[in-house]
Amino acid sequence: MKIEVRQMFRSNGLIDDLVLSAKSEDYLLFADAVGKAIGENESVLVISESEISIEIICDETKEELFTALQNKANDYFSMDDWNSRIILRVYGNAGILASFQRFLVKLAGRGPGYSYISEYSEDYSYSIFHLSGGFT
Repeated sequence: MKIEVRQMFRSNGLIDDLVLSAKSEDYLLFADAVGKAIGENESVLVISESEISIEIICDETKEELFTALQNKANDYFSMDDWNSRIILRVYGNAGILASFQRFLVKLAGRGPGYSYISEYSEDYSYSIFHLSGGFT
């Protein structure tokens, strides 16, 4: 699975458009990792074929799916720090992550290709605020 980040400028700020390029089995492996994060109630790291890894965090305070492209420390003191964001953190409570897991299984059923994480919002609640600095 590969992850592409496309920065989009909007009137209310810069947002990251996150695109997954994967085969069906990659989406299923991602879904399994989400299930593991739910079951173990601790973060799970998924390595992708791109520079970006995915960290799945089960957080019972999150009532909707929240994604953030961050650097390891989530500190940004320079543009280099900002441009070094290589961890896609995915947050949600157990129920939200279970919905995200079903979404990934649904993507696997479509076969190989590109998918936008934001497609999740077509059927489920997805945070409209992105840590990249803007609202969508």
